[in-house]
Amino acid sequence: MDKPGKNIHEVFTQFFEKPSREYLRSLLQLHSGESDQLDFKQEWPSCSRLAKHLLGLANSGGGCIVIGVLQAADNTFNPIGLPRLKDKADLNNGVRKYLPQQLGYEILDFAYESSEYKALQGRKFQVVLVDDKPQYIPFVSQSEEDDLRYPGIYVRRGTTTVEANYQELQEIINRRLATRYSSEEEFSLERELAELQLLYNRIPRSKPIDLSPLLGALQQNNPEYPAETIDGYINRLIEVKKKRIEELLKHI
Repeated sequence: MDKPGKNIHEVFTQFFEKPSREYLRSLLQLHSGESDQLDFKQEWPSCSRLAKHLLGLANSGGGCIVIGVLQAADNTFNPIGLPRLKDKADLNNGVRKYLPQQLGYEILDFAYESSEYKALQGRKFQVVLVDDKPQYIPFVSQSEEDDLRYPGIYVRRGTTTVEANYQELQEIINRRLATRYSSEEEFSLERELAELQLLYNRIPRSKPIDLSPLLGALQQNNPEYPAETIDGYINRLIEVKKKRIEELLKHI
């Protein structure tokens, strides 16, 4: 049994750090409502709306969504459960096109054949746990549908998921900077792009008119001079560099 006097934040932290049937029972038994890191849904939302909530939680320090909880008209929450557990593979396949690769989450199943909290007996719930990865924020939507905008940066503001305003975006950036993190791929990408820019700068946008045919009688070709022009060589380097950058982008 949980110690009396525990508040929703303590119980949520316990469940988030070590998800279990017991901690979820305590979370549902408190039924104190939603928060920045906790969201209740009666049923699974559409994939685009689910992705929006995942983005909001990921940009706001992580959190979880409990599916199978009804919010009544008086704003109380009733753990009615789900008629059936949804296939995790279908859910993952449905939301992945909206999410950046680094956003981490996990879907967990919970079923209560019996429980000290009678309201849970025979009920089934699913929970989405969203990781806090400040080194990768802001997480930006990768596609657009319904009320999910592309590209959009979403946060949790109280009990709702909304697009970040200027102040919230600054807070996200500051959290990212505080990690002092940049992956090896990101360093490589910056270097490759800088080198690509240097290569582009080596090729002039315009060329002078070639008068060599008029002066041919006064000149002699140098057999040691390369057949490929410097512009042609740099152009080949540019194409190689572009391919390397495209490969890097696949891993970021």
